[in-house]
Amino acid sequence: METYLTIKESKEAELTEQRSRFLSYVSPAANKEEADAFLDKIRAMHPQATHVCWAYQIGAPDNPTSYYSDDGEPSGTAGQPILQSLKQKELQNVVLAVVRYFGGIKLGVRGLIDTYRAAAQNVLETCQTVEERAKEELTFSCSYPAYNTLLYKVEQMEGNIVSPTFGEKIEGRIIIPRVKRQELENILSDLNGRR
Repeated sequence: METYLTIKESKEAELTEQRSRFLSYVSPAANKEEADAFLDKIRAMHPQATHVCWAYQIGAPDNPTSYYSDDGEPSGTAGQPILQSLKQKELQNVVLAVVRYFGGIKLGVRGLIDTYRAAAQNVLETCQTVEERAKEELTFSCSYPAYNTLLYKVEQMEGNIVSPTFGEKIEGRIIIPRVKRQELENILSDLNGRR
């Protein structure tokens, strides 16, 4: 898979059902660490919440993995409907949490499934989706005269140079779309051949 759909930025929404409040939060997350950090932040924002249920799909494009949690709701009534909402939109590298404040009226299994799904879809409707390309990271070393050419070529390939260090030579990392790897290797070889 060379491309995948994700969301551009974090969003939030609210839904009320039978006096229970459902607060939905969604964010991009490239890996488990980013997803867990986002969930920790949501839990810290809502220490009095009855439940903080969530799902995420991470690891795209090479190792897509899904996780979810019902956080004390009956099994299958919260995390799975949230995850299904992400899958329905074909979103990857996204984490979605739904915070519930119990309002005193039980919703039943069907009611919980429908409400968690609605809460997830509610926040996803506010998101702008973007198509991301699989990326590769390469290291480089080049002369000062070659650096401006390299910078220009990397920008043309929709990549970027990360953390360059300026010593006897310029060294750093380049992140580019995976499909451009061979082209970049040829450019680096040519630039280093020129000195």
